[in-house]
This record gives sequence, C-alpha cells and structure tokens, in this order.
Amino acid sequence: MFWVDLLKLANQKERTIMGLMSGTSADGLDIVIAKFTGFGRNSSFQLVKFHSIPYSADFRKKIVDLYDPAKSSVKDICLMNFEIGKIHSQMIKPFCKNVDLIGYHGQTVYHMPEQGATLQIGEADVLAVETNIPVVHSFRTKDVALGGQGAPITAYFDWVFFRKPNSVVLNIGGIANVTYTENPVIAFDTGPGNCLIDIYVKESFGLEYDDGGKLASQGKLDEKILFKLIEKDKTYLERNPPKTTGREWYNKEFIHDLPLKDLNVLRTLTYFTSWCIHENIKRYIGKVDRIYVFGGGALNKVMMDDLKSFGYKVLIPSKTFAKAREALAIALLANDFIGGLNTSITTVTGAKRACILGKLSIPW
Repeated sequence: MFWVDLLKLANQKERTIMGLMSGTSADGLDIVIAKFTGFGRNSSFQLVKFHSIPYSADFRKKIVDLYDPAKSSVKDICLMNFEIGKIHSQMIKPFCKNVDLIGYHGQTVYHMPEQGATLQIGEADVLAVETNIPVVHSFRTKDVALGGQGAPITAYFDWVFFRKPNSVVLNIGGIANVTYTENPVIAFDTGPGNCLIDIYVKESFGLEYDDGGKLASQGKLDEKILFKLIEKDKTYLERNPPKTTGREWYNKEFIHDLPLKDLNVLRTLTYFTSWCIHENIKRYIGKVDRIYVFGGGALNKVMMDDLKSFGYKVLIPSKTFAKAREALAIALLANDFIGGLNTSITTVTGAKRACILGKLSIPW
C-alpha cells in the first residue's frame, strides 16, 4: 500500500474498519468490524462482527501489575509494549480478511492528564506489520498535549450517534463515564465502574468478576462503609469537569481497609459505584431522565437496579451493542482520522483547541 491508496480509502464510498479496545479492567480484547460510509455526523455504520476474546489469567495479571509502580519497571513496560502488540495481532488475524483499516486503542497503563501525561501501550507497528493493514492509534495523546484530559474516549462517538434530550450515555467498564450530547457536550469519568468490585471479588472469592451481580444480591448495604467510601472519594467528586481518573486512584489501596469475604461489603461497593454515577450527574449535568447504559456493568442487575432507585429510566441496548460500543468508538475515530476531521471535543476534555486524534502506523 502507498500513500495514494490511503487517499483512495478516504474517497471510497464505504470503508471496512476494525476497532480494537482493551479497557482498564484488562479482561480481554473487544474486536469490532464495521462498514462506514461518510464522516462525522454525516456518517453511518453497519456492525458486521463483534468478538470479545478473554485474556488468560496470566496475561491479565501481567497487564494489571503494570498499573502498580511497586510491581512494574521500565523494563517490564518496554517488554509488555511489544508482547501486547504480538498477542493482539494473533487474536485479530482470523478476522482481518477484507479489512481496510484498523483503529487501535492499546492498553492504558497510566493516566495523569493533570501532569500532562498518559500512556497506552501495545505497539501499533507490530499490528501493522503482522496484519499488513494500516493502523490508526494513540487517540489520547494529542488532546493531552493540548492540555486536555484525553478522555472519555467515547464522547465523540456519542456526539455523532446519540442525540437525545435529557439523556446521558453511560459506559461502565473498569471506570465509569458519562456523555451528555446536547450543547455544550459534556463527558467525564464519574469514578469507579467495575474495578473496585472486580478487585474485591478476586481477593475475596477468587473470581474475576461478580457475574450479573449475583454475589452482591446476597448482601446488604452497610451505611458505615458507604460513608467511609464517599469520604475517601470526596476530592474527586468535588472536582469540576473536565475530569478523568483511573486505576492510579481506584485500586487495591482504595479498599485495603475493608474486611474480605463479606457479601455486605460487596453489596456496598456495588451501590457506591452507582451512587458516584448519580451524584456526578446531579452535580455537573442536571436534569437527566434516561440513561443509556453500555459496557460490562450493564450486565450487573444489582447495579442497574441501584441506578433505577435514583429515579432514572435505565435503557440497555442489545447485549452485543452494549459491549461493542467502545470498540465501535475507536473504529469511528479511525474512520474520521482518514477523513481529516477534528475528533476531539474541547468542552469535554478542556483542550486548548480541537484536533484530529490519532497517529498512523503503516505496514510498509
């Protein structure tokens, strides 16, 4: 492929794009293949395939350990940058036939926008060489270079495809974030999504996650523990958007003083997650009637019931679309990178100006 072929790709009526997402939960790689026509708000897409490939326990642990400076080194990060790229390449090769372009988020290992830095690893050149397909990647870094938060990464997708009054789009991955698509567009992280629940369940019961909230449903809310969690999270709650957060804050240390193997604690952590979402919406967005919920947290019935208890109408799309949204958002960013569109939203991230997000890795 030569540069002229990239120009041809931009001018094609339809482009087949693969979007790849591995979130802070590090539970697996989400793979979307979608056909796009047009660009920006004039675009449309057809979801062709969605696959979610889980990571092995060993690989997941190696990723999660990178989040902890006490467990990782520069050498570890250097090696894992290429290992992640190689493993992701092997995962996607069976699905690459007829794909024109790959959008690749990589794996966030540290996010410090207040200090002007963010790091996603998973070497994009490895994917480009292994698949012989151009890869658009590094969607956060330019926004951070312009003084922005570099997140939430899905806000542009929501702005393009979700325009509902008095509604927000909520994604519950490892971290939870909301997008309000009316003018001005607002999007920010509300705090923990599944991360604290996953950590507690792993430490207490040896499970990767609380399937459907079944364990939490057996416990009762402990108001003393809830108050302690709210007090601990007060600094982030009281920060005005734009704001983002991550595993640097919501990690094992955040809940180190909670008793293990206690279903009441798990129930309280689940409620705390929903409370953070509700309280941030109430403070920083205002009147919201409906919440469209995406991500793995949408499958946690206890968490969804908690959100409903705050008075929201909770709408969950099809299971496939709910899980595919983040990878679709990455595919859209790759599509609009080729189209030369600004895909950052300054009212969301606080960047000095709008810009085209992404960089290009080519296989030749």
